[in-house]
Amino acid sequence: MGGPALSSAALTAAATAGAVAAVATAVSGLGHRTRRVRILLRQLAGLRRRVQRLKKVERLAGIGEYVWNVDTGAMWWSPATYRIFGMDPARGIDMDRVIAAVHPEDRRIAIASIAAVVAGEHRPEVSVRIVRPGGDVRRIVTTGERVVQQGERRVIGFMKDVTELDAMRSRLREAEAQYRVLFDDNPVPMWIFDHAGGVLVAVNAAAERLFDYGPGEMAGRPVDSLLAEEEQPPEGSAAWNSRWRSGAVVTSKSRDGRRMRLALSVHDTMFNGRAARLVGAQDVTDRERSEERFALIARATSDAVYDLDLETGTMWWSDSFYTMFGYPRGAVELSLSGWSMLVHPDDLDRVTANLERALASGASEWRESYRLRRRDGRYAQVSERGFIARGPRGHALRIVGGVVDETERRQQEAELRLLRRAVESADNGVIIADARAPDLPVVYVNPAFEHMTGYTREEIGGRNCRFLQRDDRDQAGLDAIRRGIREAHEVRTLLRNYRKDGSLFWNEVYMAPVRDERGALTHFVGILHDVSERHRYEEQLAHRATHDELTGLPNRVLIEDRLQQALHASDRYGTGAAVVFIDLDDFKIVNDSLGHDTGDLLLKEVARRLLAVVRETDSVGRFGGDEFVAVLSSPQHSERPSEVIRRMMDALAQPVMLGDVQHAITASIGYGCYPEHGGDVQTLLRHADLAMYQAKVTGRNRAVVYRDEFDAHASQRLQLVSHLREALEKGEFDVMFQPQYDADGRAQGLEALVRWKHPARGMLPPAEFIGACEDSGLIVELGRRVLEQAAAHHRRLVDAGLPGLRIAVNVSAAQFNDDLYLDIEHLVRTLELPRGALELELTESVVMHCPERAIELMQRLDALGVGFTIDDFGTGYSSLAYLKRFPIRRLKIDRSFVQDLDRNAQDAAICQSIIGLARSLGIATVAEGVETVQQERWLLENGCNELQGFLLGPPQPFEELLPGLVAGNGVHPGPGP
Repeated sequence: MGGPALSSAALTAAATAGAVAAVATAVSGLGHRTRRVRILLRQLAGLRRRVQRLKKVERLAGIGEYVWNVDTGAMWWSPATYRIFGMDPARGIDMDRVIAAVHPEDRRIAIASIAAVVAGEHRPEVSVRIVRPGGDVRRIVTTGERVVQQGERRVIGFMKDVTELDAMRSRLREAEAQYRVLFDDNPVPMWIFDHAGGVLVAVNAAAERLFDYGPGEMAGRPVDSLLAEEEQPPEGSAAWNSRWRSGAVVTSKSRDGRRMRLALSVHDTMFNGRAARLVGAQDVTDRERSEERFALIARATSDAVYDLDLETGTMWWSDSFYTMFGYPRGAVELSLSGWSMLVHPDDLDRVTANLERALASGASEWRESYRLRRRDGRYAQVSERGFIARGPRGHALRIVGGVVDETERRQQEAELRLLRRAVESADNGVIIADARAPDLPVVYVNPAFEHMTGYTREEIGGRNCRFLQRDDRDQAGLDAIRRGIREAHEVRTLLRNYRKDGSLFWNEVYMAPVRDERGALTHFVGILHDVSERHRYEEQLAHRATHDELTGLPNRVLIEDRLQQALHASDRYGTGAAVVFIDLDDFKIVNDSLGHDTGDLLLKEVARRLLAVVRETDSVGRFGGDEFVAVLSSPQHSERPSEVIRRMMDALAQPVMLGDVQHAITASIGYGCYPEHGGDVQTLLRHADLAMYQAKVTGRNRAVVYRDEFDAHASQRLQLVSHLREALEKGEFDVMFQPQYDADGRAQGLEALVRWKHPARGMLPPAEFIGACEDSGLIVELGRRVLEQAAAHHRRLVDAGLPGLRIAVNVSAAQFNDDLYLDIEHLVRTLELPRGALELELTESVVMHCPERAIELMQRLDALGVGFTIDDFGTGYSSLAYLKRFPIRRLKIDRSFVQDLDRNAQDAAICQSIIGLARSLGIATVAEGVETVQQERWLLENGCNELQGFLLGPPQPFEELLPGLVAGNGVHPGPGP
């Protein structure tokens, strides 16, 4: 295996063998000639020492030797050769094992090389791959030559493991390719010039295009020839030390004379062994023109224009700023902190918080009004509008905007608004007539006047107000009005007027003349006070202040008053009292999917049903939204609160016709009794509210009485949210994966499941913290991190030989918006995720919250290659009309239906229905929570496509799950005995 060269160790071995033969011959031929024997023995000892030295050298260099007797087949390997092949020296070696160890694709080369050496040909080194017993592939180079010793043909040679050297050469080739990309193919114009002569020695394609030269035409030209004439150095001098430097902006010209402004980035380097300078250029011609244009506009406008660089914190103000607020240049620090020092302290927190929110939210514009300190210490009321420039990934880079001093205008507007609000909101009717026009036509009436008379502003405008008296002209008050108009003075009188419908109303009238700044009479203003309607109007206001406008039920104010009365009665007669909180379950879904008008109809129906089941002594009110409150008086002397509540739940459970569709509604109810659950109104209301919350979190559609631990639960929940926020900051959340298997037992996907690595309690499941995350809004950031971590594992699946496994991630309702699309688009692009690699699991309530919006967002995500599964299917509210329009690939059967399906006919029927529905829609089904063999068998026999659960594999860290998937090639071992 190899060519003519021989290692020194091989030659030594051959020499050693020859010396031994010579000694034997000498001893037999010379008999007792001991002197010759001693000489030969010394030679032999020297050769042996040389052999040991050479063996040590070979071991350090990693060179292996071999000797092969062609005629007898015997073969000898040095220890280094055995190490190269990963073989045990104790087992020995022969040519068959050597050939078997050569990589199958290289055996033909190896056999041909061996044959050539045996034939006596001189061959160069041969490079082949070998496969070690453990499967490790190595590359070696080997050489050898044939010799004849004692009449036998032998091949003596050496070999060396060059795997690492080969890899290093590959990396070198990659580095050279990267250089081509970084310089030759870089879109940034670059060139290198010789430091000594200022001559261009390398120019990339982008620079050639910039200067309008063809490939290779710029090399050898003076670098200063790229400059415009006014920037070129005097003849005989060089400019590169002063002109070609980092941070400089130079005027250049192209081959055809086009002038450009170039911003330079320069680095000294070595090129072909000589000192050189690398120049990168950016064409800033248009930018400088824009900046010049911006400066001219800033000088021309009266607004105080600014430019804030968010990366450096520096700020620039136009001349108008200094003129407007009285500061000389240099008196204001040109930074964000310098600006904040001028903002009124009472406005600063609000303004900076809104600014930070705008920067973080991705907004392109920011508006704010606040007070800014002038040089004289007074504060101006200003309005600011800034446009936010962002980088490619959405991070804010700068804000350019203007500040307008609105102090005077706002004062005037405030006075006008105050006057208008006073007139528009006045209970009295206001009417204005034009004193300069014939017959004093009406030019304005306020809403109170319209309401009082029944006439609209359009019907009254342009007419004389005498039409309000109709034929009832014989009134003393009219004579007073006529004198006031004639003499232009104030009048107070009483008139009988008539509404549009003909009904009579009495009103007190006050009339006064209005004059302009020169004292000329321009208008008359009249104020009408409806005396007859005053009491009725006041009663209406009182009712409106204490009752819900939609349902007519008492509002919070009146309910609290009635509860207080019930407490007083209980104290006096010992009868007790109770307060009940009723909150409709999933009302938002009905409201959003069917419209607010339908939601209002539902609220009215609920109010009617609640009123129908309480006693005359009880009160039912609405606090707002879908929240109702009932006050039960004297429950100890008649029915217990639980009996009334049972009637409430029975009444609400009856289907409701909304449009042409029947809907079922449920409610979560919490209640507390006086005095055991609270000694005052606010405590009772708070405790009933806590009980209602417990009804929500423990499954909804139930009633819960207040218990003392609910207060502790509320406190604990606040503490939990605080700990969760710290956990997010410290990165205490880990992602585990649970496999999903098909009917053949092959893994099809992995569901990402988050766990909290609590510093004190250990690994916590989602049930311990997800609810608090959703309530507090932390679920958005947590969901984003889980999505990023889960998606990043796809590359590891590909590297492990499992590219077909999808990764499923649960998405909360709070995440399901346009920001989710941006996050996933970034992941798909940066991680190069193929279609089907990522799947989102959405609950029915998420997609039905706003179905049309959900369809649009899901279609956009589907275009990115992302799949969808409807999670916990059957537990929420779905519309089949929408279901068939969603781009979903799977329905996931909730574990609540799976756990008893082998012994509960209803659960089995539900599972069959879901599987049949999915099959009819052409989508797959996944069952979660599979924990028994019977469940597995039933689901597979009934056509469920995929299974997931502890029977098949619990959630595990990826590092622990992957070896099992790889070892079994993605096939689960099946249930145990």
